[in-house]
Amino acid sequence: MEIGFDAALLIHIGALFYIIAFLIRDEMRLRLLVLSGSVFYLLYYYLFPDPPLWDAILTTAILTVANLIVLFRIVLERSVFTLSTQEKQLFMAFEGFTPGQFRQLLKIAKWRDAQSPVVLTKESKQLSKLYYIFNGSVRTKKGKHEFTLGDGNFIGEIAFVLKGPPTADVTALPGTRYVEWNSADIDQLMEKSPAFENAMMALLSRDLADKLATSVQPDSVIA
Repeated sequence: MEIGFDAALLIHIGALFYIIAFLIRDEMRLRLLVLSGSVFYLLYYYLFPDPPLWDAILTTAILTVANLIVLFRIVLERSVFTLSTQEKQLFMAFEGFTPGQFRQLLKIAKWRDAQSPVVLTKESKQLSKLYYIFNGSVRTKKGKHEFTLGDGNFIGEIAFVLKGPPTADVTALPGTRYVEWNSADIDQLMEKSPAFENAMMALLSRDLADKLATSVQPDSVIA
């Protein structure tokens, strides 16, 4: 005896995907499950009613397209393949940041090239910027003590974290390429996202800890 296929299974399977999706917190997995559920609904609406339920098909198709657009954005936010070579190199230094969080920083970043010596910070003078030395070096001076910092260092991180003036004079040497942010812009991003704030503060803390670990010389100071 031939057993016919129960079309209602498509609806049940689609609903199951929806229910599982709503129990998941990860947005990408949620949307993938909703997309799968929509496919089963579309199959049912088109294959089994006679005639097909075109209104339901159109509505579900529109929702599916909207879901695909957001899903595509999520994929972009979680990947680095759209970044330039320099941006990818910078991203490698931002340990603890997701690609999406890093892109938020890139949007408010300014790339600078020092053609001649550029003063980045002045001791005890209020600072509204945060810098990262991408390539090159800076000269740091505090009182009679001077030393050089190479690429891979933040400048102004103490002022940023403590909301006070810098503790040293820092000058970017000619040929240095660095990245500049307005501190207020970063503060806004941290206010909007605790996860972003945690990543940012952890990154600056590691940078400061590295400087402390290497400041063993009598004439060493922290920039």
